[in-house]
Amino acid sequence: MPSDHNHDFVILGGGVAGVTFALEASRRGRRVVLLESEDQVGGLARTLRFGDFRFDIGGHRFHSRWPEITQWVLEVLDGDAAEVPRRSRIRLDGRYVDYPLRFPNALAAFNPWQATRILASYLWAASPRLRRRPDLSFEDWIVRRFGRSLYDIYFKPYTEKVWGFPCAELSADWAAQRIRLPSLRAAVVGSLLRRSPAPSTLLSQFLYPSLGIGVLPESIAEKARQTGRATIRPGCRATRVEPDGASGGWRVTFHGADGEAAVTGARLVSTIPLEVLLGLLPLPQAQAGTLAAGLPYRSLACVFLAVDGARVSKDSWTYFPDRDLVFGRTHEPGNWSPRMVPEGKTSLCVEIFCSQGDEVWRRSDPDVIEPVLADLDRLRFLPRARVREAWVKRVSHAYPVYRVGYAEHIARAQSALSRWPTLHLLGRTGTFRYLNLDAVIREGLDLAGSLCQGP
Repeated sequence: MPSDHNHDFVILGGGVAGVTFALEASRRGRRVVLLESEDQVGGLARTLRFGDFRFDIGGHRFHSRWPEITQWVLEVLDGDAAEVPRRSRIRLDGRYVDYPLRFPNALAAFNPWQATRILASYLWAASPRLRRRPDLSFEDWIVRRFGRSLYDIYFKPYTEKVWGFPCAELSADWAAQRIRLPSLRAAVVGSLLRRSPAPSTLLSQFLYPSLGIGVLPESIAEKARQTGRATIRPGCRATRVEPDGASGGWRVTFHGADGEAAVTGARLVSTIPLEVLLGLLPLPQAQAGTLAAGLPYRSLACVFLAVDGARVSKDSWTYFPDRDLVFGRTHEPGNWSPRMVPEGKTSLCVEIFCSQGDEVWRRSDPDVIEPVLADLDRLRFLPRARVREAWVKRVSHAYPVYRVGYAEHIARAQSALSRWPTLHLLGRTGTFRYLNLDAVIREGLDLAGSLCQGP
C-alpha cells in the first residue's frame, strides 16, 4: 500500500471549510493534503451539471457582516460575483407572503382573525411571569417572544417539516442562532410611525458567482494547488485514521480510484461529520457508536427539474410548510444567475427533507420525482407539462440536528477527542454547528492562522 509522507496537515473533507484551510495553510508555507470522498470539492456548496443545466444543492447565497471576508471571497473569485436581489416567500393558507416576515406590514400576511389572535397571544406571552421560565426548546423560545398563535400558525409547521420531529424536542439554541425578527411590539410601533426595523437576516441582496456557488470552493482549491504546497484529492474516502503515539502525527488510510493508499501528516484537520470521524478513529466500537448516536444529521433529497419556457416565479426561495406536500422548499437557479440555465429554459430545485435510511431516502428516483411533479401541478406552481427532465440527488449530513440536550453530546465527543491535541475540528459538519458560509470561511482562515504561526 503506497504512502505519501511529510505533510504538515492532512485535511479530511473538501467542503468550503477544508479548502479554505488548505489555501491559507499552503499560503503560509505549509504542505497539506486534502482527501474528499466526492468527485468534486464543495460539499454542500457544490454546483452539479446535468447537460446544459446547473444546480446548487439547495442554493447557497454569500453575504457577510465581516468586510474582510467579503473581500477575501471576491479576490478568490477574481471578481466574478454579482449582487442578486433576495425575494423569498412562504405559502400560508394558499397565499404566498414574505419570508421571513417583513415588518411593519407583517400582520397583513394574516387574515383579520389570525392577526387579532397573534396580537392577543403576544400580549399574554409578554407577561414578566412567563419570561422568568428558562428556554429549553424551540417552542419555548418562540412562544415566549412572539406568542403561541404566531408559533402555531407561522413557525411550527415549517420547522417541524424541516427536522421531522416536534418543536418541543428542538433545542432553543436553534431559534437563538437563526431567528432574527424584531418583536411584535416593534412591528406595531413601526406600523404607527411608518418605520421598519431591519434585522440582520432580512437581507435585500447577496453575492453569487455567475456559474453557481460551486465556483467558490473550486476556485479556493485551485488557488491552493497553485501554491505548489497543497495536494487536493477528490474521489478519496478515508477508511482509517491512526494517531502516531511517538510523534503525535497521523496516518490516514483512504480508498481512491487507484485502490488503497495512505498519507501522513503532523496534524489532522477534520471537516467530515463527527459521527463519521468517530467511526474512523481507534475508539472502542461501543463508545464511538454511543457518541455518534447523540449527534444525528438531517439529510436532503433534491429533485432537479429542467423546465421549458419562462421562469416559474421571481423568488430566490419559496417555502412550503403544508403537511400534505412532499417537499419543503424550492429555488430557481435562473433567478440567481441567467447562466445557470440554457436560453429559453428555466429550472427548479425542489428540496425534500429526510433522514438517511428513511422511507424517502430508500425510494427509487421515479418514486421520488412523481409526487413532486404531482404536488407542483396541483398547486399550479409548475404545470407538469413544462417539465422535460428530472434528476435526483440525495445528500446525507446536510444539517446538524439540535435536539434538546445536544450540547451535552458534543461535550462528550470533544472530551473523547481531547486525548489527541493534534486533531482539530472545523466547519459545519466537522464541529456540529450550523454555521453560515462566511462563518465557515472565517473559522478556516483563523484556524490556519493559529496553527501556522512561526517559521
